[in-house]
Amino acid sequence: MKKQLLFGMVFVSFSLAAQSPWPRSKAGFFVQAAWQTIPTYGAIFESKNDQNIPPDREVNENAFQLYGEYGLDSRTTIVASLPIRFLKNGDFIPNNYANPETLEGSLIGLGNASLGIRRAILEGKVRLTGTLRLDFPSTIYDDATGLRAGYNAWTVQPTISTGMGLGRVYWFAYGGYGLRTGGFSHYVNAGGEVGIKAWKCWLVGFSELVYSLENGEVALPLHNRIKNLFVDKQGWWSIGGKGIFEANRFWGLTASFAGAGWAQFVPKSPGISLGAYFKWD
Repeated sequence: MKKQLLFGMVFVSFSLAAQSPWPRSKAGFFVQAAWQTIPTYGAIFESKNDQNIPPDREVNENAFQLYGEYGLDSRTTIVASLPIRFLKNGDFIPNNYANPETLEGSLIGLGNASLGIRRAILEGKVRLTGTLRLDFPSTIYDDATGLRAGYNAWTVQPTISTGMGLGRVYWFAYGGYGLRTGGFSHYVNAGGEVGIKAWKCWLVGFSELVYSLENGEVALPLHNRIKNLFVDKQGWWSIGGKGIFEANRFWGLTASFAGAGWAQFVPKSPGISLGAYFKWD
């Protein structure tokens, strides 16, 4: 299992960016648009028994995601993201089921949009910052296919992050606690990244842990559970890398890829993201 890849890594670059300890300058902003893809998969991690969970059909996931930051002042930054999911229920997998439980089809819908505020606590060589993020519920679900665009729950996550910039090198780390409504389990979230600049490129390594406390009692439809899309008790430990090309001080291009050292109730497939950003500081 340790060398397999998982779905959640498509979104990890946005999650890490939101946990950065550096606020924007007053009236400074950053906007990034990215296309994220999860190649077609036919297996799902099940960590407790070290086995795969077989879906009845192959699934393909894509998303277009907007991420933005805006500096209210030199210590306070507003953070927001808006994901639109493009999901497809594909070919029947005869080795998993005698007959398909769900229908072939597609679903397009808004995922869990989020809004947060980042506030500098300590400034200096080593930064300490607090972030409070609110994720909005997504009700987009099709029972015939079992496809779901996001968690049907509100999520509140307070986070503390720390980091240091050393010219052409930087690092940061963070830890937070997620409270999710609707009977879903709460979770612990921690991670960090290290980057080094070479010419106009940043080469970055990152890792993130999402660990479910498994204290939820939500009842989800059978077809949703067969697909394991945004269900309860999901978790992963990611390991990945990304590249950032700075064309100039205003805009650039990004690419990221990640795999998993551990995961549960998420599909076995790599997470890949390509994007472009514009900033003004």
